[in-house]
Amino acid sequence: MSKRPVIETRIQAIIPETPRVSTFRLEIPKDASFSFKAGQFIMASIPDFRNERDRPVRRAYSISSSPLDLEKGYIELSITRVGEGGYFSNRIHASRVGDPVLVEGPYGNSFSLEEGNPAPHLFVGAGSGIAPLRAMIRTLLGSPAPPGIKVIYGFRKGEDFIFEKEFLEYAESAPGFSLIVIHSRPDPGWGGLSGRVPDLLPTLVPAYSGEVVYICGHPDMVRGTVDYLALAGFPEAAVRKEQW
Repeated sequence: MSKRPVIETRIQAIIPETPRVSTFRLEIPKDASFSFKAGQFIMASIPDFRNERDRPVRRAYSISSSPLDLEKGYIELSITRVGEGGYFSNRIHASRVGDPVLVEGPYGNSFSLEEGNPAPHLFVGAGSGIAPLRAMIRTLLGSPAPPGIKVIYGFRKGEDFIFEKEFLEYAESAPGFSLIVIHSRPDPGWGGLSGRVPDLLPTLVPAYSGEVVYICGHPDMVRGTVDYLALAGFPEAAVRKEQW
């Protein structure tokens, strides 16, 4: 991974998504030369935040905003506060609007949106794996002729729905957009789908129908989804994946 230029950004807004996840909107300087593809990631660091070896603490985060948002002068990182062991995530969650964040990138060409593909798009995500998928979805919906979009998103329970308001608005108003959510540890009274995403796919996606697929989440979900899609007749070339 060849090194990219480092850009000093400023936190423009901090948007709470769930009790543990916030989206950090970073203002890109007007004179900075920065571009990216939906699905790519950057390396983030904070000036003067160093580890016990006096080295900068750097972490990889997918960009959760669309390249179209660069026209407004910002990118977004949606970061989970890990708690114990979450050295960088704890530090950035203690940041305030106006604080600096160093951005290096973008990186990652193997999991980026193929723009202009008219095929139906299937997005399968779990937990914070929805971040790069959101960047892709926003990009598609901002195009002149969006393809059909189906999103299958699994998370623990209702309070863990990242981008809830945005996705529900898409489901209500965006033509050709459908959303299916799955709770793995549902609260009492939840009347929707429950369980592991791969276990429910035979019902939700019974066979290949020409879709291009993007999958992101923890390794067990990604492996289980890829294995099922192969059995369901999805060609390997139609399936793109990223696991965390």
